Amino acid sequence: MTDVTKTCRDINELLPAAQNAVKLFLEECKKTGLDIFITETYRSQERQDYLYSYGRTREGQKVTWTRSSNHTGRLAWDIAVNKPKDLYDSSTLKKAGEIAGNLGITWGGTWKQPDNPHFEVKKDWVAPKISKPDTAIKAEIIEKDIVPYPNKPLKVGSQGKDVERIQRAVKVDVDGKFGPKTEKAVKEYQKRKGLTVDGIVGQQTWSKLF
Repeated sequence: MTDVTKTCRDINELLPAAQNAVKLFLEECKKTGLDIFITETYRSQERQDYLYSYGRTREGQKVTWTRSSNHTGRLAWDIAVNKPKDLYDSSTLKKAGEIAGNLGITWGGTWKQPDNPHFEVKKDWVAPKISKPDTAIKAEIIEKDIVPYPNKPLKVGSQGKDVERIQRAVKVDVDGKFGPKTEKAVKEYQKRKGLTVDGIVGQQTWSKLF
């Protein structure tokens, strides 16, 4: 029987995509001087239910707002901050969230119900291209022979890897779906660059992005 009180911190318990994401994430955090550590990776459904009971059917403060978590799917991990800073120092977690965003990793701090120590990826996550590996990460893929124009405009309703590239370039959450938030960010980019502001990524906007 699963010991629901035991916390798993083993990266190897995650799916391969998440393992790769965690390793790259920790490496980039270290480069920028963030002193963090993993507090939890895989979580059984029994443990998730156990944590959910706190502040509800069990005494104590609420520690999770859902019974459904990507921890149980082996695609999520939590972090904390080493001393002398507070365990969940907000500025450190925010910087970690920015790094995660550049890597195509979802940060729980961007959710309607923020979960600042939480990070997760999808099963098909792959590491983005890095333009300057010895300095700050730039997740945009900049080589034109690697990201040729897809020969059709990308707009609201479009989906796929090309949309993910656009989302990384305009710095919005990466989900591969061209929705209103992506359209708004594209319009803001077009305005800054003096392009036609229509929220559609045609060849001219694509060339500026990449």
